[in-house]
Amino acid sequence: MDLPKRFSNKRPALKSLIHRVLKGSEPRRPRGRTADRHDTRGAVAKNSVKSRTRLTSGQRAELVADYAAGMPVKAIAAKYCVHRGTIPTLVKRAGGRLRLPGLSDADRVRASALYATGMTLDAVAGQLAVGPKTVRDAVVADGLSVRPPGRRSRL
Repeated sequence: MDLPKRFSNKRPALKSLIHRVLKGSEPRRPRGRTADRHDTRGAVAKNSVKSRTRLTSGQRAELVADYAAGMPVKAIAAKYCVHRGTIPTLVKRAGGRLRLPGLSDADRVRASALYATGMTLDAVAGQLAVGPKTVRDAVVADGLSVRPPGRRSRL
């Protein structure tokens, strides 16, 4: 007879398997005895969906110093293996001031002057190592009008 095989309930085993996969592969241990997990970046949070790097107080101080020195956020994120959105949080916690996005006042004047000489937004952006939208915002903020895209006739 095939009745037991045909009518057996496989859902508890499947449910248990799904639960184990979603929970993670961390083995069960008695409470209070947690082993520290490490990877190449340092200590890692237990059973997180995404591994998180725990920075030491010295690394946090260096991170804030790099930010204050003007290092780009993407470079800081790559250097310390953290998400770029974490950096402003760490700077605020340390009591530092956040930089305003965009160009500095000197670079804004320089961008407007270069654009006024006839350079394109892309050319000015390449020279200042920023995006064309940043240059456009600087030009508009300085009171200049943006030329329409396309070729201009030479007169």
